[in-house]
Amino acid sequence: MRTEQAEIRIRGMMCRSCVKEVEELLLHTRGVLETKVAYAKGTATLRYDPELVSLEEIERRIRDGGYETGARTARDYALDGVCLALTVLLAWLLLHGKASAPALSEGSGFVAIFLAGLLTSPHCVGMCGGILLGQSAGSRSPALASSCYNAGRVLSYTLVGAIFGALGTVIRYTISVKSMVFTMLGLAVALLGLNMWGLLPGLRALFPEQNSACRLSVDTRGRFAGRPLVIGLLTGVMPCGPLYAMWLHAITGGSAAYGAMSMLAFSLGTVPLMLLFGAVGSILPKKWNKYLLKGSAVIVVAMGLKMLIRGLLLLR
Repeated sequence: MRTEQAEIRIRGMMCRSCVKEVEELLLHTRGVLETKVAYAKGTATLRYDPELVSLEEIERRIRDGGYETGARTARDYALDGVCLALTVLLAWLLLHGKASAPALSEGSGFVAIFLAGLLTSPHCVGMCGGILLGQSAGSRSPALASSCYNAGRVLSYTLVGAIFGALGTVIRYTISVKSMVFTMLGLAVALLGLNMWGLLPGLRALFPEQNSACRLSVDTRGRFAGRPLVIGLLTGVMPCGPLYAMWLHAITGGSAAYGAMSMLAFSLGTVPLMLLFGAVGSILPKKWNKYLLKGSAVIVVAMGLKMLIRGLLLLR
C-alpha cells in the first residue's frame, strides 16, 4: 500500500474543541490513515492512501464540516472588512447607549448579549451537542430531555454570572484601580473575540493546551444517563472561549444582579438552536458556521473595545 503525507492549512478553528472535531472528521474519512491537528499553527498533518482518497477530497470533507482550507481569498478579506466596520459601528453604539436595552449597570445592553449567545449557539452545538444527544436520544421524550438539559445550563450560567458580577464589587474602590481592571478585562475580551474571529491566527498561541470543555467520558455519561438537568448544570460551568469573554464582561457590571442578568441573556441566546438540536438533531448546515461565528466575534470584540475605552476614559 502506497501512502503519502500532506499538511493542510485549516481556518475557522476557534477553540481547542475544534481540534478534536477536525481530527474525528478526518479519521472518519475513507483513506485517511493518521492525522494530527495543531491548533496553534492552524494545520492538519496527515497520512493517507492516494488510491482511496485524493487531497482535494480530504479538503472538501473539511469544508463540509464547517471549516476553511488553504490561503485566505479576496472574498475572505472582503467579509473581514465588513465585519471590522460592523465592529467599530457596534462599539460606538454601545459606548453611546444606542444599541442597548435598559441595563442594570455599566455593562453592555442585554439585547447585544442575547445576540452574542444566539450567534455563538452553533459553537455550543459543536462542543456540547454530543452530550445533549446522549441525554435526549434514550429518552421517551427527547424534547423534554432537551428542555431539562438546557434549563440546567441556563441556571448554571446565571448563577456563575452572579458570582462574577459580585466579584466586580470589590474592584471599585478607586478610579485608578477601576480603570486598570476595566481596561485589562476589555483587552482580554477583545482578544478572545479576535481569536473566535480567526483574524489573527497568532493569538491561538496565547491560549494554553486544555482538554475539550464539553467532552465527558463514556463512563461519566453513563452514570448520569437519564439526568439531563444535572448534566446541563455541569456543562454550564465548563469553560470555553465565548464563556470566558462573558464571564469577564459580567465582572464589569459591578453587581451580582447585573452579572446574573447578563449571563441569563447570553444563555437564553444559545437555547433555541440547542433545544432544536436536542429534539430533532442537526438543524443548520455546517457551512453556515463561519458566518454565524464571525457575527458572534463582532459582538464580543465590540463589547471588549467598549470596556477598554471606558476604562481609559475613567482617567480623564
